[in-house]
Amino acid sequence: MLIWLLSDSDTSKHLAFREMLAGFCTHFPEIKAEFAVKTRSSLWESVFAHLRDSRRNPMADVIEIPHNWTALLAHLGLLSDLSKILDDFNPLACPEFITKEFAPGDGGAVFSAPWWMEAPALFYRQSALKRRLARPGDNGMSWEEFISVLEKLSVSRRSRGEAFYPLCFSGSSGPLGLDNVLPRVWSRGGGLFSQDLNRASFNKDETSAGVQDMLGLAINGYVRLFSTTLFEGAGYFDKRSAFAFSPRDLCSAKSAKKEAFEMLLFPGCNSLSPVNISNLAIFSGTAGLKEGASLLKWLLKPERSGNFTAAFLVFPCNKTAFEERLENSRQGGLYRRIFAGASLRPNITVYPTAEMLFERILWNMSLAVARKDYSIDGLTRELIIAQGEADYLLSLY
Repeated sequence: MLIWLLSDSDTSKHLAFREMLAGFCTHFPEIKAEFAVKTRSSLWESVFAHLRDSRRNPMADVIEIPHNWTALLAHLGLLSDLSKILDDFNPLACPEFITKEFAPGDGGAVFSAPWWMEAPALFYRQSALKRRLARPGDNGMSWEEFISVLEKLSVSRRSRGEAFYPLCFSGSSGPLGLDNVLPRVWSRGGGLFSQDLNRASFNKDETSAGVQDMLGLAINGYVRLFSTTLFEGAGYFDKRSAFAFSPRDLCSAKSAKKEAFEMLLFPGCNSLSPVNISNLAIFSGTAGLKEGASLLKWLLKPERSGNFTAAFLVFPCNKTAFEERLENSRQGGLYRRIFAGASLRPNITVYPTAEMLFERILWNMSLAVARKDYSIDGLTRELIIAQGEADYLLSLY
């Protein structure tokens, strides 16, 4: 049995999974299992390579996927209906904000199982902000207040001739991605599609403004794109930065007590919080359907999903394990507020492809910023072209 696991900036995820898989194989000695790690883009390529030539490009038996790929892959006939192969499978054993978006389909069909999730927040190092930042209130900072603090830090450090970027994006050394930009786009009232999901809104003023806000962080020298710096402290926080945007619970990291991290809500994002969810699915063409079902049951047990997610500072989707994880988090109260306003990316057939289109824009604009030839007109042009492509995709379904 082969498992495709999504890559992660923290190798703790893969080490924890290796340990769980070893335990599974010990418990089921008749099952031989191994896993391979794939990025989102290589997973996407592998899926469509299989559709083009299934003999030369076999699929894995069990696949970890972004939750909102489920509708598309099920539509393509690639996923097994878990409700028919897991006799005690309860797709509703998750927090309500997951089940609202991920309710069973026709006839109770469920094509993937929520496994783990993460939610973006703002973290800062206390030592870097002494006497420079009064403790914000429960609602954190507005976007304008956040920019003001970044500017003060930049001016102070650069006046001493230091190369200083007060902000970093956790675990990233490349371009801006959708995970980085979406919280700000949503807080502006924008998005990839209209609320009724009937038309693309790439070029909506609010969407463009959210992207410009995030690109502005790099344009103004507050964050460095395509950095060669390797992050320290479990790969989450550049040691030279005062702030970090991260979807991980950094305050629960082993290094957090030493570093004295503090957490705030995402600036200007107080009511609507993007939550990223990863699911497990079983390939419909697998010869090991029974083995795949046994593995999912093993992985989704509350105690195992709880230990697994704690290893790389995320949250389990099982309701029981989720509540326990919140209790054990140093910032459980703030995370309860974030998850109370949780919003998931739509699980519709066209959305994953639209994300790819948007990621392409962010890559091109990040390069433009790094090369110092970025312009708002260039961004607008790319958004208009991608919106036309997304609207065409909508017309096909």
